[in-house]
Amino acid sequence: MSYWDTSALAKLFLVEPDSATFDSLAQRSAPIRISPLVRYEARLTFLRREREGAIAAHTAVVLSRRLDQDIAEGKVEVIAAGFAIETEFEQVVQACMNRATPISIRTLDALHVAAALSVGETEFLSNDVRQRAAAVAVGMSVLP
Repeated sequence: MSYWDTSALAKLFLVEPDSATFDSLAQRSAPIRISPLVRYEARLTFLRREREGAIAAHTAVVLSRRLDQDIAEGKVEVIAAGFAIETEFEQVVQACMNRATPISIRTLDALHVAAALSVGETEFLSNDVRQRAAAVAVGMSVLP
């Protein structure tokens, strides 16, 4: 199983240079698992891309609905819905801060890694450098 953060999941909905890599990872038998945060972050990502002119007007709503449909159909599974992840959050923070060279993890990034840990995920997909480093620091495999 694998946890997808927003930067990874968005690649499935937006045409970006490395979208094909993420499309192939999505075709594996492991389900795509996300935290509730991803739904909100993805919506804002789509709206930001629309405002920047990277996608056509009114596309953000369509993409958000596609994500909701993928969730409804079970293609994407929302995990850690109760978000009682304090222990895992503390583990991520300590793993990042107690290094010779600390990882400057941001709150939402640490929450993504903690959400993945809370359900026993071993793979973490992200394009965010700090988030990837945090996932490695707590023993997860990072893709791609």
